[in-house]
Amino acid sequence: MYSSVIVPRQWTRFTCLCRSLTSVEGQKLPQNSKSSDGISPPPRKPRGPTDLLQALAATVGTDPTAAHYKYHDDPYLIPLSNFRKRSYALSAEAGRKAAAWIRDEHSNLFTTREWDPPTKNKTPYFNADPRIEAFAPKPIYNDASKVTEQDLKYTIQNALIDDSITIFQLLGGTSGVSEELKLQLLQLLCFYNEKEPESMEWLEERWFAANTRDRQAATWRLGGLADQIFESMDPKTPEAYCAMIQGMAKYYQAERAHMLTMEVKEKGIPLSTGVYNSLIGCVGFLREGTTLRVEALRSLLAEMHEQGISPNDETLSACLRSLSAWGGGKILQQMALSIVAEFRRLDIQPGLAAYYYLLCLFCKERGPRFDILSTIINELEQKEHLEAKEPADTNFFITAMGVCSDHLQNITMAERLHALLMKGDNYKLVGDAYKESIYYRHYVTVACRHASFEKTLELLDTLVPNVYVPEPSVMEEIIKTLEVGGAGDRLAQAWSQLVVFGHSKRARLVERLLDAMVNTYPGQEEEVKSKMRAAAADMLSFGQMTPEEKEMKDIRSPVQKLSATAVCNIIEMCSDTQDKADPLWKSVEVALQRLRKEEAAGVPARPQALADVAKKAAAVGLPGIAATAVTYLAECGFEEAMAASVHVLGTMLNRPEQEVEELLSQGQSALVSSLHPAAMAVAEAYSLAKTGGPIIQESERTSSSSDSDSDSSSDDE
Repeated sequence: MYSSVIVPRQWTRFTCLCRSLTSVEGQKLPQNSKSSDGISPPPRKPRGPTDLLQALAATVGTDPTAAHYKYHDDPYLIPLSNFRKRSYALSAEAGRKAAAWIRDEHSNLFTTREWDPPTKNKTPYFNADPRIEAFAPKPIYNDASKVTEQDLKYTIQNALIDDSITIFQLLGGTSGVSEELKLQLLQLLCFYNEKEPESMEWLEERWFAANTRDRQAATWRLGGLADQIFESMDPKTPEAYCAMIQGMAKYYQAERAHMLTMEVKEKGIPLSTGVYNSLIGCVGFLREGTTLRVEALRSLLAEMHEQGISPNDETLSACLRSLSAWGGGKILQQMALSIVAEFRRLDIQPGLAAYYYLLCLFCKERGPRFDILSTIINELEQKEHLEAKEPADTNFFITAMGVCSDHLQNITMAERLHALLMKGDNYKLVGDAYKESIYYRHYVTVACRHASFEKTLELLDTLVPNVYVPEPSVMEEIIKTLEVGGAGDRLAQAWSQLVVFGHSKRARLVERLLDAMVNTYPGQEEEVKSKMRAAAADMLSFGQMTPEEKEMKDIRSPVQKLSATAVCNIIEMCSDTQDKADPLWKSVEVALQRLRKEEAAGVPARPQALADVAKKAAAVGLPGIAATAVTYLAECGFEEAMAASVHVLGTMLNRPEQEVEELLSQGQSALVSSLHPAAMAVAEAYSLAKTGGPIIQESERTSSSSDSDSDSSSDDE
């Protein structure tokens, strides 16, 4: 009954299958270069899964001003200070660590079905397809675990040190494990010194860690499990000897490594190239003095030649690393050059790590100037791309840029080095975030000191702030460059950058910026001057707390005070206005009160600037500000106080300076009855500057001079 329906359906499916096979066969490219119809298509090129994306990215190019891909591409979310970048990166990584903790602590949620009935066993399953071993929960081993040698092999292959030691003890120790697995475990323990390796997942935590330098001290674990396994092996294989010697030499247990090497030589056991590389790296711990160390290094190289052991790239790096660690001098430098020449005869070219050690050996901070970097860059520019072969390769670019900045002081060399870094995929060799910051610190510094002003501005616009946030020392170099170039607009913008970068509380940097603004202020246009005045007023008010806030906030460290010179600079710029109602005059008054209350450190370096401000204030009709300025000058004992007092009082009373001097010579009672309170304060400042004492006592004043700015003085007073 249903045969007439089923057969046509099966026939239709068969027809579709034949058509699809025909179409697929027609899409295949012939492997031969010729065909029967005369058409010769090119051979098929294998393509990767990301080749198309890389081709599209190459057409667009990279945006040098874009933020790092780990930050959100949003102007309101991109961090613009080193502290915020560090906090952002570490907080994002903390979220990933929390997810990993949940995965490891509650692994049963990822390996069983929770919705199975209670009477039924939980069904094992994998919650990811395809299964990614790195994201899967790690097995947990304890004293009650039933383990086999396969479990030990799994932990060794995945470098799980603690789990490997636990499984090794559960299997019975040295007597319950095969010789092959004991050798593999010994090699693992020697490589990591029986310590869990740092996880490769938490890059940001390693990048921002404080211990950026390796500690060169004997940290080999004496009497540990590695020594026990090695002593239990009978007979001891050459691989076991090599693992022990390399482990001891790697963790600077040089004497025991040397003794074990002598034992191996007596037994006639062959050693590998890696063993000699490790011995060369720690040969300096066995000898004292440059001459003895060089002789020991030569003896090791001669021994390799006698035994027919071929050196490699790591041998060259180990030799140069030892030479650079022993200090400097012509003997070590000539030895390094001879070693590099000998290895080139063996067709072994130095890598970035070898060049890094050469720079450390030749380009000392206080040593003579050697231009070895130009030769190195000439050789590297001839290569299409640079490859990373060892971790020390990432030290080359930051060290070379430091040589360009401090040792050679050559901007041309720095630009060539930066072009080499930006070539192809070489940027991955810049290292972590800390090394990248050091690299750009040197680059911006040498550009500010030795590049043209236009190139420096172009570089700053490209790098700051998304790629690089300048440190306070670099920011000071930038301010010096802008001051020399007379860029008042850029200096006003620099204050907002200090606020964004988190440097606004650094008094020294703010004072340096104020000095630069005052020096470049006279030659600027009016629009630029208004920006500079607004920036100066904001510097005065930024970071100041009200008395209530000071009581509520627990300030453990004292806040740095601006110097009196810096406050005087603010007063000088803010007073450059003829409008009496300008809000900047309020800033001038606040700054003067801060000077009188000794809230600024020291005394002004240019008291004549305050005298000029007093004259301006009196001219625009602000006698209270003028009186405060001349009073401060008199209290500090500046000689400019007398001349400023006479000029200001003459402006207030609209009388020539000669009549003012006659008025000041009158008696005390006449002055009290005839002068305005603000004018009386100026007269007292004159008397204080001339005789060292006021005309009247403070208690006899009827009102303060600060309240008289709204009153106008006339000739009848």
